[in-house]
Amino acid sequence: MTTRIQLMNGQNEIYNEAGLQLIGSNGSNQIGLSPKELLESALGLCVSLSLQQTLETDGIEYERFPLSVEVTASKTDRELNAFTSFTVLVTLPPIIEPDYKQKLITIVEQTCVISNSLKSEATIETVEYHLS
Repeated sequence: MTTRIQLMNGQNEIYNEAGLQLIGSNGSNQIGLSPKELLESALGLCVSLSLQQTLETDGIEYERFPLSVEVTASKTDRELNAFTSFTVLVTLPPIIEPDYKQKLITIVEQTCVISNSLKSEATIETVEYHLS
């Protein structure tokens, strides 16, 4: 699976193998999502899907109750041009017991591939692709 960003008519179009999915923007709170917003949404979506999968596996009905995830990426080191902190706020259904809520958060922290990737020191290689 590949994600492709293509500059077309002055817009950064973001595609997956199913086709055009959304527009990227240069800054926050514009039409389209900024790189920061995309990173936050990737982490939030991964956490949400991990929560849903765990709830389904444990046979807990959750669809009719609020379940939301908010993510904020922060640069806490002014010298480093990188996000160094992520705050993930999770709103779980009120019917879930407090002990089980803590279990859910622990499981999500272990199973979300995006959060695990952000916590690790992943290698990124940028290479030029030559069209034939």
